[in-house]
Amino acid sequence: MKSFFSSKEHDNSLQATINAYFDLVCKHSSIIQKTIAEHGETPIAEYIANYHLPIGNGYQKKDDFFEVVYDYLLPIHGESIARRTVTDLSGTPVVLTANHHGVDFFAQSVQGTFLFSLILSSVNPAQSTIPVIACANVPLNNLTFPRGMLLYHTAKNDCAVMPQKIPIFSDKFKTSYVSLIGPIDKDQIKRTVTRIGKLVTQGDLLPEYGDVLHDILETDYGQTVSQGWQSYSEQSVVLNHRLWNRMFATSDVPMDLIYMDLEAIASRLLIKDLADASSLIYKLMFDPDIAQNLISNLDCAPACWQGKKLHRRLIEDCSNNDVKRALGNCGTHFFWGVGLKNKLVPMVIEGWASGQPQLKGKDERGNVYTLAFDPLSIIDALKDGHLLPSLFTCYTSISIARGIGCIGGYYQSEYLPCMQQAVVKVLNIHASMKKICNQTENIPTGCYLSGMQTVMTKAGENNLIPAGPIEIIGRGGLNNEDFSKIKRLTIKEAHLSSLFETIPDIIPFPERNSTWHQDIPMCCNALLEDKIPLV
Repeated sequence: MKSFFSSKEHDNSLQATINAYFDLVCKHSSIIQKTIAEHGETPIAEYIANYHLPIGNGYQKKDDFFEVVYDYLLPIHGESIARRTVTDLSGTPVVLTANHHGVDFFAQSVQGTFLFSLILSSVNPAQSTIPVIACANVPLNNLTFPRGMLLYHTAKNDCAVMPQKIPIFSDKFKTSYVSLIGPIDKDQIKRTVTRIGKLVTQGDLLPEYGDVLHDILETDYGQTVSQGWQSYSEQSVVLNHRLWNRMFATSDVPMDLIYMDLEAIASRLLIKDLADASSLIYKLMFDPDIAQNLISNLDCAPACWQGKKLHRRLIEDCSNNDVKRALGNCGTHFFWGVGLKNKLVPMVIEGWASGQPQLKGKDERGNVYTLAFDPLSIIDALKDGHLLPSLFTCYTSISIARGIGCIGGYYQSEYLPCMQQAVVKVLNIHASMKKICNQTENIPTGCYLSGMQTVMTKAGENNLIPAGPIEIIGRGGLNNEDFSKIKRLTIKEAHLSSLFETIPDIIPFPERNSTWHQDIPMCCNALLEDKIPLV
């Protein structure tokens, strides 16, 4: 193999290939471009030691957030973990918000969590928890595949079909949302175990990975079923904690992984804030001038809403496929409605002129949902599960209002500052809001920790691909030597090893080279094989 990569001409060709892919990624992500330009040659150890945590003091105190986190975790993890998490957050009020909720087998987010844990332990060696607040308003079939499990090392080493998906929820639930679906049950586990056995028999799954999957399903998933969780969201919190502990060679895992549902945490904060006329969210939503200015300023902004599409949904036939495509990705004004069969319904605020505004939305079957846009009605709807907060509303209550540091991925690091700037702009118009405006403006919101991986696995002789939890657990977990290697990698090398997942996430399909899924593993093998931990 070494002779294959020995010629200078071939090495230059590989470098040119990977540089072309980096250029394409940077074209679509200014934060990745900025990170590579500023820190590309920096070793991870140095990057971690100098990482600037986004800690700020918001207009509102953080105590409500700590109380909500404690109340959320207590019935799931118990007193000890709930208290330790709040203690850690009180000292370092920062959370990772780059991940999607659900049981996490997605290599990029799992390995991003590794890096976050190293940063936290560098800042505070006594830190015992890793707080992750993950977006749960995502469909089960999204890129991270919370519908089931992801296996990166496939039996046939075909990079074009990696990672291999092992579904647990049936196909009829694939568009259901993590935040709204019920828990995995024993029948689903039994069917998945049977499916895994057939894949091994057919030669589509290596027996050693079949054994790992079987053990996780029978032991970890089986135990959560017996615990009687009422939702997949709660069940995922427990399963992510258990899987994290399996990913280390030592039984003495120094830090507990604490996943939390973003919308669940934000909803609990909103129930407090909407009952308090002095809160930021109350002022933004229920001062008509401020609210209408805010809606106008964030119209068509990333991760917010598109007003024309929202209004058109109310008059168009949303069951028509052409209409659905034309009006898709329209966002929602502040909240999502929860419709029939737990489908999310985009909502638009109408009736400002009458002084009695309403949230109004129409689902794809033509059913219309209407709710008075006032604090008490929204509080009741949040409590009853008829509304869920949008990304804007979630991050305003957690980050912009209270200054909780939210370290996100390559999308959040761009859209959250835009949200913050719009809030500052509309507040700045009103003389009575100057103090709030100044406090809001100083919250750090552009923090990034994503698109990097530091552990890989072989796919045949000449390919390296990302390693997910199954590969890491199958190897017996990561050890101290692995972490020493991780810390010697550069930031550019960590981005290189993650390109296999960054490219399909951010590069539009027409712009991808048809051979990208062969080129990237080959380049990673040539450039990283002797540097990166392999499992």
